[in-house]
Amino acid sequence: MTRRKPFLTYFSLSAIPLLLLAGLNYWNGLRSVDSTTGAIVQNDLNAFNVAVDAELRERKSDILRLSMNPEVQDIVSDKERIDVFPSLKALPLMREFESVTIFNRDRHAFAFRRGDSEWTGLENYHGAEFTQPDPHVWETQGNGTLERLSSDGKTSEYSAPIHDEKGTSTIGALIGVLNLDSMFASAARGLEGKSNQLMVMAVDRSAKIVYHSNRSLKDLQVNQALPGFNSIANAMTNNDSGVREFKSSTGSYLAAYSPLPQLKVAVAVARDRSASLSSAHRWGIAGLVLALLFAAGSALLLEQHVQRKSRGIAQVSADVSAIAKGDVDRRILLESSDDFRSLADSINVVTDQLRAQIAREEESRQFESFMRISAMLTHDLKNAIEGLSLTVGNMERHFDDPQFRTDALKGLTSATDKLKALVARLSRPFTSLSGEHKRPTNIDLVPIIRHVMAMTAEPLHSKHAIVTRLPPSLYALADPARVEEVLENLVLNALEAMTDKGGTLTIEAGHTASGAPMFAVSDTGRGMSSQFIKSRLFRPFATTKKTGIGLGLYTCREVITASGGSIEVDSVEGTGTTFRVVLTTLKTPVNSESHPNTPSGNVLS
Repeated sequence: MTRRKPFLTYFSLSAIPLLLLAGLNYWNGLRSVDSTTGAIVQNDLNAFNVAVDAELRERKSDILRLSMNPEVQDIVSDKERIDVFPSLKALPLMREFESVTIFNRDRHAFAFRRGDSEWTGLENYHGAEFTQPDPHVWETQGNGTLERLSSDGKTSEYSAPIHDEKGTSTIGALIGVLNLDSMFASAARGLEGKSNQLMVMAVDRSAKIVYHSNRSLKDLQVNQALPGFNSIANAMTNNDSGVREFKSSTGSYLAAYSPLPQLKVAVAVARDRSASLSSAHRWGIAGLVLALLFAAGSALLLEQHVQRKSRGIAQVSADVSAIAKGDVDRRILLESSDDFRSLADSINVVTDQLRAQIAREEESRQFESFMRISAMLTHDLKNAIEGLSLTVGNMERHFDDPQFRTDALKGLTSATDKLKALVARLSRPFTSLSGEHKRPTNIDLVPIIRHVMAMTAEPLHSKHAIVTRLPPSLYALADPARVEEVLENLVLNALEAMTDKGGTLTIEAGHTASGAPMFAVSDTGRGMSSQFIKSRLFRPFATTKKTGIGLGLYTCREVITASGGSIEVDSVEGTGTTFRVVLTTLKTPVNSESHPNTPSGNVLS
């Protein structure tokens, strides 16, 4: 009995730190699986949403191009033509649509095609079984496309008017019926081809599966097809988004989900992490067993040689205690002739494994950071493209104006510089991650505000009233390039909020009551609810837009905060929104009434 006490003592001394290290390694392995898989499925979901949006835009463009096709206009306008079949053969088949129907000016079906079939002339057929176009299409002026969901939510219908060759009157209409199941399958094809462990699904407001990568689950209720998915399905029907885990008969999954308001559904992308978890469990358990074996071996050696090798025992104990306290860089170094050399090498192997695991965890965090900065750069790229779209969209109307060409050239040069800067940031991902915000400098905000207004707002002065109240100069501590991006994002958001109808965009700048420099962007658009402002505004991937990734305001807040400033919002649903940015300055704060930079008003309409 006395003889076993030293063994138990030595075993405890060795086992406790080794088990702690093995347990930490086990926990880090499981956490790394969730962290890495979560980042991957969120990226997959973003890619799927982008693909869906691209599919819908392309199908809408297909219908618009068909309505403007000269052959279609000739066929519909020629009342005397008896045999339209030869002309119909020249029309594109539009195979992406479930069906396409052309109607004449009497609103009767004139030509029709379904699936892979050829066009069929129906000039003398007045049956009512064809899907009718949107009634408003007959009054639509100019070229455009009207969208609507079918009553069963399985198809999306695109209607477009057919005008005569002069474009003065509507001589017909056409409607294309897009099967959403086929559209989702096309958007998911790029993802599903990457891994057989991937699951893509779309759920409607009643928690019914409208699309699933396993086609046998289509049209079933979630609680019947995937009971373990119920909690996520409930969140999806409430228009929530996020990342959660669930279990099914085929394995353990991690799913990222978000709503698609334009289609009245929510989509989710899930990956099976069972294999990764099993591997982490195996390595974790193996580490625990190895820790016990190493502890038992070390205790036995310590018991046999405690008297003869007391110095070696003292050194091993000291090193193991240091490792247990967190000094994982510690290595146990003994002479090659020491009997405890093998024990020291074994413990060194365990600590090497722990250091490797910690390094992998650091790589995982760097990967997550890279994914986050990639999403932010994607948003900056979107803003640059929107600025280019505004300039290009006004070229046809104002190209003969020399001043417009001069301004457009400056705008294109500025947009090109921004795109080059984005590419430069992408080519230095780790530099971007560690130095995303430059040191603020004392800059004049007024030229920056006027430049952004000229590039983004003034091209739309025919549609919106634009009011500016700016002082001659306004100095603040900030990074000029990032402040310009913030202002550009706020102006573009304001213009998009007033897309449905004309409104008033107001830009003002000056000093607060405490003398701090500020500028504000106001619109008379749709506004935001107080609940959205409180719970989701300024958070990544939160947006009220039908399209967009929800990173603009999040990035704006990060930029302003990095400059020591703040951003505030005042919004009323149905009335409009005001964003107010307050910065710091090198100048001694003064009262706004006595400051020489009193804003002056200017109205563009």
